[in-house]
Amino acid sequence: MEYEFNILYYINMYKKWWKNIVKLMMIAMFFTTIFSMLLPVTYVSTVSIISADTSATTASSIGKFLGISNIASSSNDIIISMLNSNRMAKDIAQFLEFNKKQNFRYSMIIHTVTAGLAMDIKGNDPALTEKVANFTIQNLDKINAELNITPSKPMAKVLDPAVYGKRESRQILRKVFIAGLLIFLLVSLYAFFTDYLKKLKGSSGA
Repeated sequence: MEYEFNILYYINMYKKWWKNIVKLMMIAMFFTTIFSMLLPVTYVSTVSIISADTSATTASSIGKFLGISNIASSSNDIIISMLNSNRMAKDIAQFLEFNKKQNFRYSMIIHTVTAGLAMDIKGNDPALTEKVANFTIQNLDKINAELNITPSKPMAKVLDPAVYGKRESRQILRKVFIAGLLIFLLVSLYAFFTDYLKKLKGSSGA
């Protein structure tokens, strides 16, 4: 069964379904708004660092000149591995336990930036996000001293220390728009699919 593109067919289809589409979109957008507003507030503290390994900086410049990216990223890769390690997570847990904040839940996100790294600590306490972020960077030297990973001391230089956590945007409008668009697409697919099945049954019955 073949169909030719007919704009009038699509217009008529939406004329039949527009009330249901609008109703379901409004419901989805309403509940998305309520759910987003009920989510706990998240705060983020960011610390920016650059590698203290001057040899790595020189290698980075040479690597860029020669078109070799591995040389430029080796120092950052070591720091990222340490930040994401179980050892670091354990030390942060001990830090929170010492400060009697065991219930604090956080997440760590690491970004590569020009000539360094930026680390975000997200959580529900703006003061603790700042403390955890700064402790994490300081703890790099402790781990480095114990394991003798690199002779660079300090291992990383703090370009911008973490400050009192900033409230992260809930992005409610973005979520509401996505929810409405998703419902529009799903209902549209359902409408055309059911119409296709009806025509298929009609043609087979004939």
